Amino acid sequence: MNKLRWSTQLLTLFVVNLGFTPALKLGVVCPVFYCYGCPWATFACPIGVFQTYGALHAFPFYAVGLLGIFALLLGRFWCGWACPFGTVQDLVVWIRRRKDFVELPRFPWTGFIVLVGAIIAAWIALDTLFCKVCSAGSLFAAIPQWFASRDELSFGTFFYVHLGTLAVALIMFILVGRFWCRYLCPLGIGIFGIFNRVSFLKIKPDMDKCNNCGECLEICPVKIAEPEEIENSIDCIRCGKCIDRCPTEAIKITASARR
Repeated sequence: MNKLRWSTQLLTLFVVNLGFTPALKLGVVCPVFYCYGCPWATFACPIGVFQTYGALHAFPFYAVGLLGIFALLLGRFWCGWACPFGTVQDLVVWIRRRKDFVELPRFPWTGFIVLVGAIIAAWIALDTLFCKVCSAGSLFAAIPQWFASRDELSFGTFFYVHLGTLAVALIMFILVGRFWCRYLCPLGIGIFGIFNRVSFLKIKPDMDKCNNCGECLEICPVKIAEPEEIENSIDCIRCGKCIDRCPTEAIKITASARR
């Protein structure tokens, strides 16, 4: 399953960068955390769209509806199997190849607070302020734009702010592992995590088969505390590592419209 997941992550990274011509710049909201400021971006970032509508003092009906469909179908499967920023974090962990990560205090709903804060800031300032400091925007937009347009565009203060936030993010990825997904992501925690309980696809442990060995918790990149929490936890990114690790095959991917 791990090889399949890497394949879907890399495929997503390829698809979101197909916007080499105006015809391929669809501008449709995508279910992953990626910056539409990238010179080759195919889709629109959901958080960027929400901020834009907030700055316009309007409600993003189509974006909310589309993201609602994505969330009801897969919940945070998008985080574990498709998100380009999640792929970067997985790559950092893979390169690091060590398990001695720092464990920070966990505050529930931090991603939701970031989401609401970004929208309120856009509403007040009439600008997409969160985009100017977003570390995903640093990696996927600011740096590529510098390579693609440095002869045509001037790069001021916020470009260096982006470099700074990216440097901090990469350090946190090395120290904590999946730091963004666990603590800050306004899309994964703030939106998709809420739908984990009701999404069509789930990862569900069979507690009758579980022998409480703890293997699933040891391998979990978001450090879920108990096996019975896997199915409905807002933190679970549905990566499937617990499925591969479970010695009793007690954890399965299930598809059901019921809770």
